[in-house]
Order: sequence, then C-alpha cells, then structure tokens
Amino acid sequence: MLDRLIDLLSQTRTLRAGLDFCTIVVRMLPALVVVIALIPSFVVFAFISASARKSVLEIVDRLTKWTLAR
Repeated sequence: MLDRLIDLLSQTRTLRAGLDFCTIVVRMLPALVVVIALIPSFVVFAFISASARKSVLEIVDRLTKWTLAR
C-alpha cells in the first residue's frame, strides 16, 4: 500500500514537472519568434550606410519618447 502511494506521488510530481516545463516553453515561444524575426534586421542594420542608420535610430528614439511619454 505504501509503495503504491509513493508511486502515485512520484507520478504526480512527474506530471507537474512536465506541465511546468510545457508552460515555460509555451510562454517562451512568442519571444523566440520575435527574436528570430528580428535577426535579419540586425544583420541589415550593420551594413546600411551611416546616414540611413542615423535615420533609423532617430525614428526609434522618437517612438521611444512618444510611447514612454504617455
């Protein structure tokens, strides 16, 4: 009887650990998709000219100030 109880508790812990792992993976998927989607833009940003890079940084700066001001 005690062995069966120990088996049941270990299965519960295993299921809970599996569920926690799946939850973490599902929560990380959107962030992973965003990072993968942004990789080409980081590569292109390194090869564009200085004036274009400055324009992109100004746009990002304006967006940051506009969103943080609200």
